[in-house]
Amino acid sequence: MAKKHIDDAMRDGFWVILNNCHLSIDFMAEMEEILNPKGKEIHEVFRLWITCEPNKEFPLGLLQLAIKVTTEPPKGIAAGMARTYSTLVTQDFIEKVEPYDKWRNIVFAICFMHSIVYERRKFGPLGFCIPYEFNSADLEASLIFCENHMTNAFNNNLQISWRAIRFIVCDVQYGGRITDDLDREMFNTYGELWLADKVFTEKEYKFMPQCTEYDYYIPGELQEIVKLQEHIRDFPEKDSPTIFGLNVSADLTFRLNESQAMLNTLIDTMPKDAGGSSGKTKEDEVKEKLEGDLIKSLPPNFVEQDYKEKLSMMQIPRGLDPTKNVPLTNFLRQEIEQLQHVLAIVRKTMNDMVEAINGTIIMTADLVNAINMVYDLRVPTKWQFQSGAEISWLTPSLGGWIKGLIDRHYQLDNWLQKGQRPISFWLTGFYNPQGFLTAAMQEVTRQHADQKWSLDAVEPKTEVQKEIIGDESGRIEKTFTVPTEGVCVHGLYLEGAAWSRNEKKLEDQVSKDPFQPFPVIHFTAQSTAP
Repeated sequence: MAKKHIDDAMRDGFWVILNNCHLSIDFMAEMEEILNPKGKEIHEVFRLWITCEPNKEFPLGLLQLAIKVTTEPPKGIAAGMARTYSTLVTQDFIEKVEPYDKWRNIVFAICFMHSIVYERRKFGPLGFCIPYEFNSADLEASLIFCENHMTNAFNNNLQISWRAIRFIVCDVQYGGRITDDLDREMFNTYGELWLADKVFTEKEYKFMPQCTEYDYYIPGELQEIVKLQEHIRDFPEKDSPTIFGLNVSADLTFRLNESQAMLNTLIDTMPKDAGGSSGKTKEDEVKEKLEGDLIKSLPPNFVEQDYKEKLSMMQIPRGLDPTKNVPLTNFLRQEIEQLQHVLAIVRKTMNDMVEAINGTIIMTADLVNAINMVYDLRVPTKWQFQSGAEISWLTPSLGGWIKGLIDRHYQLDNWLQKGQRPISFWLTGFYNPQGFLTAAMQEVTRQHADQKWSLDAVEPKTEVQKEIIGDESGRIEKTFTVPTEGVCVHGLYLEGAAWSRNEKKLEDQVSKDPFQPFPVIHFTAQSTAP
């Protein structure tokens, strides 16, 4: 049907619009051929409109052929507030509830909070532990409740209940989307600060006095929507992280991620068929890199018979029964098996790429994708994901990912060959760090079997040490005393904060480096039984 309408429009000269084309990517793949018919004249008035959600599978040729028009939500507090005060909030709206001055202030406060939590998502995990799809419906529902509440209070000569307003706005309307306890606590903090009586009593109430770049305040004296819009236009285009309650490094992290995303998009859209400046084709350069560097750098495979024999002779801590399965020894076996699975995939893919380039085997779509990724110095998808599930660590650059493979292999192989546990474990070098911590707790529980400890009646116990191991290679050059129970772990970092080694508490970050190495942590378990 769509193809027939396009053919008729090409002949008779009218416009056609195809909506939701992301639902028919296969048809979009035929569109270039449809729009360039051989031996057929196209009417000069003919136009084709295509609406589509962002989709990585959308044909690149069609995208380059078309004129792109995109609609995006406003970026920044100023843009978000300007949109709210030009669509939802009007002159009639700010004169809807008496007393008008208080109503204007609470409307401004809720709209401002909406813009803050909406923009906070751009900081990723620093903004929210889990991203939430807040939208204008949350804002509208919150304003409707405040309108009804204030109207009822004014008509019946009652006090405004800020507790009720905070509950509906923070716990019901917006909070209904929030699933993480820390995110809920953070959102309620905004409510405690900005949905309080100070919004009425203080003249030009400042949302965040600590923000020195710009004073975000409620213009209580402005009664006209035009004046309020002018006040919003004075907001800075670049939002200070301080107004969100975040450190300066949060903005640096956001800018770096934004730049990286733009560079990745540019790399994806660059043509890759042309030869390089040296006259070599893309395939020749990839083959040279694979044979000359990457394949040779891969660590050796773990041989099942060898590592199982060595696992049976591993030293174990006191208090554990060697005749039973030792939790951390089992964990080591599982990590070796997982890393060997990834290593086998990587080695096979590299060899297959070389053979496909030589013409020995058929060049499949997966191999074409892998060659393109290696050419761009990025990690092939098959090395990180299998059937949609994550099977390895996520690193944007190919060099960093290969180094991670070598370092992870070293930590496991070193533990296996020495037959004894290292003084500290590189926690982020494991595929399943949660399993490692659970196994460590299980061992401590068994060491207290005479006290009748059980795994379901213990909880984690941690103590931050003074030593810092900043190397992320699994190689430990420092020596320090190892506790008899539990394990020591390293490889963790603080983002947007620092650690006071003397006072043993978090403090504000001074360095411009967004990531600060965290000291070694002693991890053990303690009983919760009465």
